[in-house]
Amino acid sequence: MSGPTPETRRQVLGRDGWKCAICGRNIDSYWSGYSIHHRLKRSQGHGYKGLHQAGNLLPLCGSGSDGCHGWVHDQAGTIAYQLGYLVHPWQTPTGVPVYYPRHGWQQLDDDGQRQPVQPPEGMPSYIPDIHHPKGTNQ
Repeated sequence: MSGPTPETRRQVLGRDGWKCAICGRNIDSYWSGYSIHHRLKRSQGHGYKGLHQAGNLLPLCGSGSDGCHGWVHDQAGTIAYQLGYLVHPWQTPTGVPVYYPRHGWQQLDDDGQRQPVQPPEGMPSYIPDIHHPKGTNQ
């Protein structure tokens, strides 16, 4: 399989209210510039059975080079990992919380659900502003 199934895509979009997980922009039929982002990169997930499952996926506006999706990849190695938008190959995505500016720290599962959790050690519970150098117009 080369990507998430249509059902998994619907789960992920529904879980996050058809909005970008970072900026909150609507990504339903009104604005189609979005992608389903893999927190554990596809290039690093060979052999990981959950690669295309909801716990590894986030709806983000833009593509891998623009919008919030582009911002995540521009921040690779820094804040994107700290905020859970990317996970390292030795980590399990469902074990790494992700920060939603609108909802705080959340734990994702492969059933398409998310639950509030405490922030990871050393991270604040609330981050007042995430700057997007190539991000959306907020």
